[in-house]
Amino acid sequence: MTEPYAVPVPRGYRVGVWEVRRPIATGAFGSVYEGRRTGGDGTLPRTAALKFLPTGTGTPRRLAHLRELVESEVALHRRLRRPRLIRMYETLTVDDPAHPDLDGATVLVLEKARGSLAALLDAGPAPATGPVLLAQICEGLAQLHRAGWVHGDLKPANVLLMPDGSVRLADFNMAAELEGTHAYTPAFCTPDYTPPELLWSEIGERGRRIRPSTDVWAYGVLAHLVLTGAFPLPGATPRLRRDAAAAYAGGAQELRLSPGLPEAWREIVGGCLARTHEDRIGTEALLRRVAAVAGTARPPRIPKVPRIAWTPRIPQLPRAPRIPWLVRLPGARRRRRAVVLGAALTAAATAMLVHTFGTRADRTPDAEEAAQAATPAAYGYGAAELRTDRGVPVVYRRLIVDAAHDCAQPDVTPALIAAMLKVESDFDPGLSDPAEDEYGIARWTPAVLRWWLRSDGEPVPSIPRPPFPPDVSVPAMGRYLCFIEPRLAAGLAGDRRVLIAVAYRTSYRKVNGAGGVPPEYRDYGDRVAHYLKEYTPPGGK
Repeated sequence: MTEPYAVPVPRGYRVGVWEVRRPIATGAFGSVYEGRRTGGDGTLPRTAALKFLPTGTGTPRRLAHLRELVESEVALHRRLRRPRLIRMYETLTVDDPAHPDLDGATVLVLEKARGSLAALLDAGPAPATGPVLLAQICEGLAQLHRAGWVHGDLKPANVLLMPDGSVRLADFNMAAELEGTHAYTPAFCTPDYTPPELLWSEIGERGRRIRPSTDVWAYGVLAHLVLTGAFPLPGATPRLRRDAAAAYAGGAQELRLSPGLPEAWREIVGGCLARTHEDRIGTEALLRRVAAVAGTARPPRIPKVPRIAWTPRIPQLPRAPRIPWLVRLPGARRRRRAVVLGAALTAAATAMLVHTFGTRADRTPDAEEAAQAATPAAYGYGAAELRTDRGVPVVYRRLIVDAAHDCAQPDVTPALIAAMLKVESDFDPGLSDPAEDEYGIARWTPAVLRWWLRSDGEPVPSIPRPPFPPDVSVPAMGRYLCFIEPRLAAGLAGDRRVLIAVAYRTSYRKVNGAGGVPPEYRDYGDRVAHYLKEYTPPGGK
């Protein structure tokens, strides 16, 4: 390894429960090695990628710079967990004065990929799967931008290919959180993927200012490279291509895309490579166009809920003045009925509920739509975290995996949500248990569901009426589990994932009070544990 900031780590070196095996990749700010787990309780995977970042040695100026990069990357990993972003399991600090080059280094324990897009492109001509890979890369950018972050260094080396064939974005040491319309990153860039306005931009005290359009430009360059094998701007070297970018931005040269670029992609790439950031396509519009061209656009709902025989009773509402709703008590028992003191539903609230859930007539079975949802890609979606051969219905895989990844808590996993849905309803979207006031695939009590329908944490104005389709119930379950996990006390007996499930069935306060699974919920916890093990891939969590 010859790059100036690479971290040489000998084979067999131990850090935490990990043993360093072979080198995987290196860059200016650190080195990545394959790691094998040698101990622990089995909650961590058998193998992982160990990213060594030298934050403990060197000159003060260099250390301050490196620490800023590490802190930014760790902050993103801890706060964001999305299907298209590489997952971080833990962070470690090397304490080894006998090895001064390693002493104090930060180690990120990351999900292990099978390769990078850069290696795939170096191996030969443009891959036939290029459009699908580009669609997944675009999904990753959209997930970052929606969360208020900019990647800042999108390029093939930072796009990883997973064992199931899917894509993850990685290497977030240049990522930055938006402050309004801009974010600030260090004065470092990869010229071929940097928009012209940043190549000679002024560097302030906080670094250079970037926008989401920075990633959009990089995506356009990457898409052109994946689909044609060539950069979109002329030049045999990065310096010549940088000069061509400057000439293009100044109006002295037109953008001439490769004749080999498929016609359907010309407008997309051209929209990404507009001369100015104001004229570039926005991320959401880009995602829609790429999904349409690549054939990866999702159906509007998956699946429709079968008709159920039970008809809910509609209470006669008094014509009384409105009284404020009773506030939620955090951690209140999931099956407790909320008390409404003389509140009357307004026509606007009723209209909102109809808009949210639809009518019974439009929730009839639709086998054709369910079949459409079960595309070949759906069968393997999230396979690294949720087994594909243990009976989890394929039409719910994407909902389950995305619901888990929308939570930053590492114990809220796809396998946990799948196990809970199995135990709660046997994946029955039409479940109706009026005696217990529980409905749908996640057995929601309506008065509690109203607090978890929205991703912004605000309750809907009124108690919703069943049926509750899976595309409503499953994401709401993920949000509630994410609420529960940090409220469980440290040091409780048992698998924390099972404790989360039991708290969903009763309350986190009851679990905390019992010091673990309350006796009356042991059977429920045992069944969740059984399916949790059943649905977790080997080496996964």
